[in-house]
Amino acid sequence: MVGSFVNVLIARLPFEQSIVWPSSRCLSCFRPIRFIDKLPVLGYLRLRGRCRYCGAAISPRYLAVEVGTGVAFLVLFATEVLGNWQGIAANRPTHPAEAVTVPSGRLWALFAYHAFFLSCLIACAAIDAEHRIIPPLIPYTGLAVGVIGGTLMPWPWPNPASAATVLPAAEPWMFPELWGKIPVGVQLWPFWGPTPPFAPPGSWQLGLLNAVLGALAGSLVVRLIKWLFETGFGREALGLGDADLLMMTGAFLGWQIAVLSLFVGAIAALLLRVGAVLLLATRPAAAASLPAGSSEAAPVLTPDPRELPFGPGLALGVVATWFGWPWVGPQVQYVFFDPVTLGLTVGILSVGVLAAGLLLRRPEEVAPPPAA
Repeated sequence: MVGSFVNVLIARLPFEQSIVWPSSRCLSCFRPIRFIDKLPVLGYLRLRGRCRYCGAAISPRYLAVEVGTGVAFLVLFATEVLGNWQGIAANRPTHPAEAVTVPSGRLWALFAYHAFFLSCLIACAAIDAEHRIIPPLIPYTGLAVGVIGGTLMPWPWPNPASAATVLPAAEPWMFPELWGKIPVGVQLWPFWGPTPPFAPPGSWQLGLLNAVLGALAGSLVVRLIKWLFETGFGREALGLGDADLLMMTGAFLGWQIAVLSLFVGAIAALLLRVGAVLLLATRPAAAASLPAGSSEAAPVLTPDPRELPFGPGLALGVVATWFGWPWVGPQVQYVFFDPVTLGLTVGILSVGVLAAGLLLRRPEEVAPPPAA
């Protein structure tokens, strides 16, 4: 059902259409779709991917998003709630009988919060892959939910605030003996450690700061890389939609995940690009094989085929960093909680991005003189 609503976002937001009116209808004959035909997955299979009235083809993207969202939710629930992938202390059974009980309300809230975020990632990735844009409505709605949820479920929630007492109250969290000992919560890590006195563990002040600073860091890191690369390369790079996506990520998961996801997402985007080039090389006429009058023949945006959509790779980078945090987090803990190391890392990366842009800069083409 959530995947079906995500499809509505994907189909309408790129054209600035309302997501509540009018009701769903065929893009070829414009007749309203019957309720039974809108049942997720089953409706598409029952119609065999074609409109009931005019027989126009329905994009397989509708089925893929519905199935993909359902599978993503299943994996999230199995890993985060049942399997306790992140090692949340409050989710560890203290008695063998507790391993077979129904999850507590806190764990259901944890799942719902992250499932909403995952739905936003799916919508952003699908729209950017098709239209090379990320409509602001999705990440800004996610930002609002992330800030509100982070304030109501502050780190180390769902663990009790006493879980943070395993860490020293006065020593920096960068030392090797503390690697891997930060309790993981809904917001995986606090914005700094040890937490300041005015925002103690479990307080709404800490939750609000985590979400707001995470959103700012996620947005600013993309804007900084964009400015550095454009200064060196001399042409536009990245997009503000990517900054909005990482802004939402920081609000939900914290600034450390958002910053690291940018670099993991760059690798994922490159791999997706290589795969897309190989696929198109084997199917050169795929775009011309659509049947006449199909729903795919409706007006669509026409992005520049030379542009690389970064949204899908960035979304994959966020998910990979998020689920890989039990291994990645301890390896980078000393960077994120040591101001000197953090400053040096930012400086070196900034110089590297600027130098890369200068090396890749193309000489400006000079127009030929007019003919005599």
